[in-house]
Amino acid sequence: LKGDKDQKLLGLAKIVKGLLKDGFNPIVFCYYIPTAQYVAEELRTRLPKKVAVEAVTGKLTPEEREARIEELAENEQHVLVATDCLSEGVNLQSWFDAVVHYDMSWNPTTHEQREGRVDRFGQVRPEVRVVTYFGKDNPIDGIVLNVLIKKHKTIRTALGVSVPVPVGSETVVEAIFEGLLLRDASRGVQQLRLEMEEAIKPKQAALDAEWQNAAEREKRSRTVFAQETIRPDEVAAKLSEVVEQLGSQKDVEEFVVTSLRAAGARVSGDGVLDVDLREARLDLRDLIGRDPDQLMVTFDNTSRYGTYLHRTHPTAEAIANWVLDTALDEVADAPATRASVLRTDAVSVRTTLLLTRYRFSIEVRRGEDERRLLAETSGVLAFRGSPAAADWLSADELPSLLSARPSGNVVGAGESIRRVLDSYEEHIAERVEADARAQAQALESEYRELREAARAKGVTYKVRPHLPPDVLGVYVFVPQTPGQVG
Repeated sequence: LKGDKDQKLLGLAKIVKGLLKDGFNPIVFCYYIPTAQYVAEELRTRLPKKVAVEAVTGKLTPEEREARIEELAENEQHVLVATDCLSEGVNLQSWFDAVVHYDMSWNPTTHEQREGRVDRFGQVRPEVRVVTYFGKDNPIDGIVLNVLIKKHKTIRTALGVSVPVPVGSETVVEAIFEGLLLRDASRGVQQLRLEMEEAIKPKQAALDAEWQNAAEREKRSRTVFAQETIRPDEVAAKLSEVVEQLGSQKDVEEFVVTSLRAAGARVSGDGVLDVDLREARLDLRDLIGRDPDQLMVTFDNTSRYGTYLHRTHPTAEAIANWVLDTALDEVADAPATRASVLRTDAVSVRTTLLLTRYRFSIEVRRGEDERRLLAETSGVLAFRGSPAAADWLSADELPSLLSARPSGNVVGAGESIRRVLDSYEEHIAERVEADARAQAQALESEYRELREAARAKGVTYKVRPHLPPDVLGVYVFVPQTPGQVG
């Protein structure tokens, strides 16, 4: 009835105003497309004019939805009204921090999916607010809330994970509701409620039993895969090693910005960077494949503006491929080279750094079944002094070389490189191959630890290095004081 709609919208407007007053930008989820459109229109008239309100439904293409959301988010205070077309696969944590369930879904998992669009990694607010809005005298809302949503939350609280509604159950519940509603509409609310409760009782008992059985199965499954033998400190140490190998976001930012400027692009700004590619090299622009020639990027995943560039983002990968291709193809004025000499105050004795590439064969055997995998990694080795009397650096000493900056001109660079190359087989190759074997042993050990942690039976691993390793680059660091060349 119109009066009921007005009353419900009045309550919704009050809820949304409260969220806006507390600094939140909410998403209002509706079940039906006409409802979402109607609610958005009404909120525009009931909220202050400075608050932008838009509706996004399945009538829009994914591209149109994204464009409308980004345009809406440009307003300081904004409210999005959406159907469940946005409840899965769309990350909205950069622009929204509250959820209002205007219509309750038959499936409680949908509520979690709605909330998960904003309550996820990258959300800058310490608190995400969720409001479930239902009619106190609405028999359907009451039964959905008690039969489905509360049961769902009880199981999730007990297990720590969600157990979906058993297959077919929500269809049965929905059919019961629709059947009752299609009867004589002249019945009173109390009579309708009693009929619904009586109709749902046997189905509710069956649903509870089936759902509880699913919860027990999930509990047993979690016990099997709990991995209680894994120590958090060991996991943290392994994670730290992975982060060190892959590089941090700071490393990604430094690489991308340095490479773009080396290609002739203009990069300006702080936090959110403006990249002008109009004067950049054409081969890089072709790899990036972006139009227009100006980009707005960020390396902060909590930023609401700009394209977030992480290590595996297509733009970052395109820049990395360009740097590698130009170095290997010996393109004129390439930003990176495979051999160079650098005068720097970062060293006091002539120091040589080798960029290496290792390949490994991994033999995985389970009973009579054997598989072979190929792994590849890169690394750096460095030594002080001449190749004949090399003093090899420890792993802790390498980062300072990688961040060294030039402090003067170099004379006779070619001769310095030739000294290393001519001495490689006699004085350097053995040390590089020893490092490859050590890497293979470390990799095999990691596989063994993983197998033991997973309690895998009957599986063995053997890792063999492909020798000789590849040396991709030779870089000589010459001290600032000429008398200390070593």
